[in-house]
Amino acid sequence: MNEALTRRRRRRRHSAGELVGTHAAGLLAVVLCAGPILLVALASFRSTLFSDLSPAPENWTLANYSALLGDPVVLRWIVNSLLVAAAVTALTVAVDVLAAFAFAKLRFPGRTAVFGMLLATLMLPFSVTLLPTYLIASRLNLVDTYAGLIVPAIAGPFGVYLLRQFILKIPESLMDAARIDGASTLRIFRSVVLPLCLQPMAVLAIFVFVANWNSFLWPLLIAQSDDVKTIPVGMAVTNTQFSVNVNGITAMAMLSLLPMAVLFLSFQRYFIRGVLAGAFKG
Repeated sequence: MNEALTRRRRRRRHSAGELVGTHAAGLLAVVLCAGPILLVALASFRSTLFSDLSPAPENWTLANYSALLGDPVVLRWIVNSLLVAAAVTALTVAVDVLAAFAFAKLRFPGRTAVFGMLLATLMLPFSVTLLPTYLIASRLNLVDTYAGLIVPAIAGPFGVYLLRQFILKIPESLMDAARIDGASTLRIFRSVVLPLCLQPMAVLAIFVFVANWNSFLWPLLIAQSDDVKTIPVGMAVTNTQFSVNVNGITAMAMLSLLPMAVLFLSFQRYFIRGVLAGAFKG
C-alpha cells in the first residue's frame, strides 16, 4: 500500500515538473518572439531616440503616427501595398487551385513529368530568376507599373503542391457520382472540389498575402516612383546617408503590421483547421 502511494506521488511530482517546464518554455518562446515587436511599438511612441536603458518612453506621443497618416506619400505606399498584396493573393489562389485540380484529378499525357518540373523550380532561389524576370518586364513596359508588381508574382509551385495534396484526399466516388448526374468537369470543380478546399485556400491566402506585403527586393527594382512604391520600399528610402528617422520608421513598421494582424485574426479559424487537416492523413 505504501509503495503504491509512493509511486503515485512520484508520478504527480513528475507530471507537475513536466507541466512547469512546458509553461516555462512557452513563456520563453513568447518573450523571444514578442519582445522585439514590443520594443519597436514602444519606440514608435517616443519623441526622441533611446536616451536611457528604459524601453518605455518618458513622454508618450502620437506625433510619429500623426505625421505618417498626414503624409499623402506614406498613405499612397500603404494603399499600394494593400492593392498589390490583395491582387496577387486573389490571382495566385485562383490559378493555383485550378492547376492543383488538374494535376490531382485530371488525366493527360506528361502529367507526372510536368508536375516534377514544377516542383523542381522550388529549388531555384529567387535571385536566379530576378534578372530574367526584370528583363522580361522591361521588354513588356511593365517597369514602374502596378502590373509589373503583380503579374510576376502570380501563382507558384508551393501553392500548387499544397492544394494538390488536399485535392488528392477527395474521394473519387464523389466525382463519379457527379459525373453520373451529368456534371461536367468544370461543374465538378466548382460544386464538389472548390467547397472542400476552402481551408487550404485560406492557409495559402495568408502565406501569399504576408509574403507579398513584406516583399522588398522585387518592388525595389520595379517601382521607381512614389506613386508605385510599397511600404517596405518606402521604409527603406526614408533613410538617407546623413539622417535616419528611427521613431518614424518604427511607427511605419507598426502600421505595416496592422493589415497582417487583421488578416490572420479574420482567417485564424480556417488557418488552424487547414494546418490540422494537413497534419493527419485520411
